[in-house]
Amino acid sequence: GRKNKTYCQNLCLLSKLFLDHKTLYYDVEPFMFYILTEYDRKGCHIVGYFSKEKNSFLCYNVSCILVLPPYMKRGYGKMLIDFSYALSRREGKLGSPEKPLSDLGLVS
Repeated sequence: GRKNKTYCQNLCLLSKLFLDHKTLYYDVEPFMFYILTEYDRKGCHIVGYFSKEKNSFLCYNVSCILVLPPYMKRGYGKMLIDFSYALSRREGKLGSPEKPLSDLGLVS
């Protein structure tokens, strides 16, 4: 969030279109953003992303996660979640997603 502030703010604004509970979109500096893209002959396309606090007191491994609708039901959400847990293990922390989960988050 610190190096590409405007890009991360735009990701958060995009998320607000799909996530009812998304409230934070200006203060992105305390977060790390992990963006998943898909590459084809036309170039790279954003599939989804997740963010996590750099210094989470409660050891959350995911603050926000979004897979864009055209890419849902393809395993990308699970891939992002698995990656967030792998990062937590590498940091030597037990992580869990930030609560409350969205309706779509509860389903997955």
